Amino acid sequence: MVRYPEEYDDIEQVVAPDGSYDEAAVAAMGVSEDRLRSMYETMVRSRALEERGMSLQRRGELPLWMEATGEEATHAGPAAALADTDWIQTDWRQFGLHLGRGRSMEDMLLFWARGYERFDFEGEDPPPRLRRLPHTVAVGTTVPQAVGHAWGRQYQDTDDVTLVQLGEGAASKGDVHEGMNFAGVMGLPVVFLVENNQWAISVPVEKQTAADTYAQRAAGYGFEGTLVDGNDVLATYRATQRAVERARDGEPGLVECLTYRRGAHSTSDDPSLYRDDSEVRAWERRDPVDRFERFLEAVGLWTESYAERVRAEAEREAREAAETVVEDADDQPIEELFDETYADPPAAMDDQLEQLRSFRDTHGDEVFHQ
Repeated sequence: MVRYPEEYDDIEQVVAPDGSYDEAAVAAMGVSEDRLRSMYETMVRSRALEERGMSLQRRGELPLWMEATGEEATHAGPAAALADTDWIQTDWRQFGLHLGRGRSMEDMLLFWARGYERFDFEGEDPPPRLRRLPHTVAVGTTVPQAVGHAWGRQYQDTDDVTLVQLGEGAASKGDVHEGMNFAGVMGLPVVFLVENNQWAISVPVEKQTAADTYAQRAAGYGFEGTLVDGNDVLATYRATQRAVERARDGEPGLVECLTYRRGAHSTSDDPSLYRDDSEVRAWERRDPVDRFERFLEAVGLWTESYAERVRAEAEREAREAAETVVEDADDQPIEELFDETYADPPAAMDDQLEQLRSFRDTHGDEVFHQ
């Protein structure tokens, strides 16, 4: 059975679905007008990128695409709560988390088009857009990797925090338990952002855990867990900011964002086969973008003309990024598939590259573009 924020007395919420808000909480947060607009614009840009990615996949330009409609507040709020020096690691659908950190739409689409990421920077102080660990498709493995990264940064005596995002489906993996337990024991500067969208592909949340929340698990690891209305961007921002501040002092934290995946898990599945459309309609009424628009209008920061400008600019950005990516992907040399994996490639990888080149010489470049 799908879960809703109103079922939990202890869930954090700042802005209600109708746009009404806790005035004292908003005043205490002291969020600037620029940051409020930035979070809104990040959510709109995220949705524009998702729509463009879907279009590219339907045209055969991308092999796969993930959907995130309705989950934008779980990305934009946490992104805004991080310092420029902090790091993130995510799986695949956290468009807004990356956009909010300055990563370009083009770069994100290129990951899906060519299958790997390039990190181009010199020196030891990369900008926020590059302060991320590579995307990991293997579910749950992000947690021990991010914890190891946080341990390394702590050892180097930096002031960084590593935020690692995972879905509630990943929380059933042993890797996640091991990573969280290690972080608690070692007192590492890491925040676990659990995006509970209630469906692990076709497996509903009640078949994943018998607990009421994932936030409850944090107590077993010796740190604090917080349950947040994941469609309330100010709530996700505030909870993440608080967890990041504690993590910077050596106390890990877990933030569970209760939301809902309104689209399919990916373009490879059909959600109508395993869930009822009434769930989707119920969560459409809790849409995070619509909710935040009502709030911004109430505090004098939103007008229809402003929204139209933001949407138009986001759509233009997504369209131009897609056009560039299609051109770049067509021109991608096969050798790039072997870049960015090892600093010193082992002999076996060199052999594989030579085999691929031989295959190309025999059959021509056209076999890679069918």
